[in-house]
Amino acid sequence: MTTSVVVIGVGNPWRRDDGVGWAVADAARRRLRPAVTVVESDGEAGRLLDAWADHDLAVVVDAVCSGATPGTIHVWDTDAAMPSSARPAGTHALGLSEAIALGRALERLPARLVVVGVEASETAAGHGLSPAVAGAVDRVVDAIASAVSEPGQSGGYGSNPSRC
Repeated sequence: MTTSVVVIGVGNPWRRDDGVGWAVADAARRRLRPAVTVVESDGEAGRLLDAWADHDLAVVVDAVCSGATPGTIHVWDTDAAMPSSARPAGTHALGLSEAIALGRALERLPARLVVVGVEASETAAGHGLSPAVAGAVDRVVDAIASAVSEPGQSGGYGSNPSRC
């Protein structure tokens, strides 16, 4: 049986580290295709529901602010509760959490949904990732490759939310 996998990079590449999801999507497209489908998204809930529709596994990558060191990678399976201290780092703050809740309510979640958060540092207007976040991109693609091949990957967030 073949598992259909989608990697969804969430963010805004014109808000510095908030573009990490798109940078990871680009790297995943080069490294993991044709084994996975890769999509860039602005994080709007309806578009996320559409992006992971008809896939067995969805891996969503987004910038987050939890108070951890910039570039820290957080991975969790949505079967586990998402910590309240983690929040999206960009302008799409009403997207991923609501998409997951809506997907549950409408029974439109993939069989498995993994969220990979990269701790952001700079989210003001501008282009290009901060050095710490840019340095995490290849490690995130490694984490995605592990999540695709090994069920049950999970992780957690720091407990001190802060502004990026």
